[in-house]
Amino acid sequence: MRTTAERYIDATAEAMKQLAKANKCTEKFVYMALTYRADTEKARKIRYAAVKEYGAIPMCHYPECETLHDNGKIMRQVFQNGATLRVDKNTGEAWITDSKGREVERRQNINIPELTKLQVLAEND
Repeated sequence: MRTTAERYIDATAEAMKQLAKANKCTEKFVYMALTYRADTEKARKIRYAAVKEYGAIPMCHYPECETLHDNGKIMRQVFQNGATLRVDKNTGEAWITDSKGREVERRQNINIPELTKLQVLAEND
C-alpha cells in the first residue's frame, strides 16, 4: 500500500477487497482505516482483522538518517539537523548530542519503542 501516513497497516489489494466485503464498506473506507484517518469502532475492527486474519503488517515511517555501526558495539545515527543518536548495543545505553556536540538526552536499557522515540527527539532537536 502506498501512503504518506506516519503509521499505517500494510495490506495487499486482495486483503483490502476482502476486508471491505467482510465489513460491508467501501475499499476507500478500508484504506482510511488502515492509514488511521478513520478511527471509529468499525475502523478499529478492520485494523485488527487486517493484522490477525489477513497477514497485514503494522508499519511506521521514521526519520531518515545515516546509520553507522562502529566495531559492532556502537550504532550511530546522524540526522539532517546535525543531531547524533548513539546506542551502545552491548549495554542498551543511548544518548543524543546536538549539532554542537552537547548531550541532549541519555537513557539506559532502551528497547525498540524507546529507540523510536529517541529518533524522533533527535530529528526534532
